[in-house]
Amino acid sequence: MSAEGLSADTEAVLLLCGRFGGEGQALVEPLSTNDYAALARWLNERSMRPADLLAAAGRAALDSVHEIALERPRIEFLLERGTAMALALERWSRAGLWVISRGDTAYPRALKRRLKHAAPPLLYGAGRQELLDQGGVAIVGSRDAGEAALEYTRLTAAACADEGMLVISGGARGVDTAAMQGAIEAGGQAIGVLPGELLKASLGRLNRGGLQQGRLTLVSPFAPEVGFHTGNAMGRNKYIYALADHALVIDCAFGTGGTWAGALEALKAQWLPLHVRTPGHGPGNAALVEQGGLAFEFMPGAGEALRDHFGAGP
Repeated sequence: MSAEGLSADTEAVLLLCGRFGGEGQALVEPLSTNDYAALARWLNERSMRPADLLAAAGRAALDSVHEIALERPRIEFLLERGTAMALALERWSRAGLWVISRGDTAYPRALKRRLKHAAPPLLYGAGRQELLDQGGVAIVGSRDAGEAALEYTRLTAAACADEGMLVISGGARGVDTAAMQGAIEAGGQAIGVLPGELLKASLGRLNRGGLQQGRLTLVSPFAPEVGFHTGNAMGRNKYIYALADHALVIDCAFGTGGTWAGALEALKAQWLPLHVRTPGHGPGNAALVEQGGLAFEFMPGAGEALRDHFGAGP
């Protein structure tokens, strides 16, 4: 992958929002999702696209960018990071990674439809891009789930595979990994929405088989070399839900942690039906049902159709 392999808009968005390492980013911060949303509206009001900022005429329009609380010198500095971007693209390409922006046809429509201006400007990934727009079942839960919960997760993910439903999760240890591997080992497909360390994950032994078979796609709104950060892990939960048609919470702590916060966010936004394993061992399971979650009583291996428990779509 090189700059020549990107759309002109994606090249501009990557320069504005990307993190490449080693080019003085501590001095000038790349645009955040909110910053870029404001800039995108500013461009749209002027019948411009991100790629226009790569040309002199587009740069001239930046005289008025202060109207949206952005500074022209910051935008211009970011747009001049071509060398750093090229070096990063070369590293990522060697690992089989790709990058897309909101204007690309491969960008999942569900993210734009559900999250609107909060959809991430960029997605980095490995594996088949076409899996991103297939919908599926988001399976989430604790990193520290017990073996019974993990076995239930694996069997339910395998049932998803048997019934042709893609599994979407967060790539963390515990329930996330059990869900993704359970689907892949049963011949199905999975998406892992990562909070960081995409480059490391794409090269890891756990994921290589699924990636090579075309059964696994790893994706992240964070640059491939960005490390794990708790805030990013909390923030990426919305993307797991937004890519899915249904969600299933396996187990959940009460009032704390990423599973609880992400589930409440999904319930409040009403992105999709949120099912909760009932009875579940997590103390937050019953509380999520009280908050509007749907009791989920599927028993793997009992001869039931999993789709019947999910019912109609949102």
